[in-house]
Amino acid sequence: MNIKFNKKELNHEYNSGPFFITQKLLTDFKKLNILSKTCAYNANDGEISAEICNLFIPSLNKPEISLEFGDIDFFAGQTTEFLSKVYLGDILTAKTKLSKVYSKTGRSGHMVFVEWETIFKNQTNK
Repeated sequence: MNIKFNKKELNHEYNSGPFFITQKLLTDFKKLNILSKTCAYNANDGEISAEICNLFIPSLNKPEISLEFGDIDFFAGQTTEFLSKVYLGDILTAKTKLSKVYSKTGRSGHMVFVEWETIFKNQTNK
């Protein structure tokens, strides 16, 4: 299947942030019912579960890729790999790039998948 989209956007990085890891953000994050049991916070050293980065996903700077496929799109999920710890007081930035656009045929018919890769780093570039 030939997928029409703006191929110039493949692997082009877009910057987002800064995102401030504050006590208010932590409090709001812990109030989310679905995450309340998994959000770890260590008051001794200020370490917070890196899952808090999921709060920033909707506000990431991503380009319009002009995908020409059907009238319906939806968020089908994400995979997260945590490479570093996040601490209260951190200032995060993110780089997002379009990594893949591909099609599959399933029980629902033809589908197109758009994969974005995002890397968050703190103020020390870790």
